[in-house]
Amino acid sequence: MQREKLEVKDLINIGLFTAIFFVLITPVGIAGIVPVIMFFLPALFAIIGSVPIMLLVAKTQKFGALSISGIVVSLVLFIMGHPGLALITGIPLPILADLIMKIGNYCHWLTLSIGYIVFSFWSLGSLLPFYFARQSFFDYLEQKRGQEYTALLDKLFTLQTLPIILMTCIVGAVIGIVIARILFKKHFVRAGMVS
Repeated sequence: MQREKLEVKDLINIGLFTAIFFVLITPVGIAGIVPVIMFFLPALFAIIGSVPIMLLVAKTQKFGALSISGIVVSLVLFIMGHPGLALITGIPLPILADLIMKIGNYCHWLTLSIGYIVFSFWSLGSLLPFYFARQSFFDYLEQKRGQEYTALLDKLFTLQTLPIILMTCIVGAVIGIVIARILFKKHFVRAGMVS
């Protein structure tokens, strides 16, 4: 019978794959200062982060691993200067994704896929100030980046474009899942990294 509690080796895997995930998304996050890239950040994070996250889930297959990983990344980004509103998605969504994956015992691709799509929405929290603290956020951005930059963001991040951001995030997560599944079949299972 598989143990439910996280053990030392699970914590090591959480640390390892969370670090890999963070290293992979950081350059894209930095490039996100460009408004058009910022618009697609959730989708790009979902594609780039899929392999380390799915490897983490496959290696641990226990509730808590994905939750801890997602929360740690969100807290680190918050400490580095991301808005506090980001924690609204950065904490509960990794836990919800973990629960969804647990329904399929971390081995059924349907629940893994749905769970990963939910997990991918964690990064939307960084965009919440565009919608819930808009004026003060734009005043802050205008002081730091200038009026032209702020005007472009004002056009990109509206209630009308929000569904597009959500859809691109879902598409990015699906692409990420497909990539992870191909790599699992071709390399990771054969190498004995996952069963």
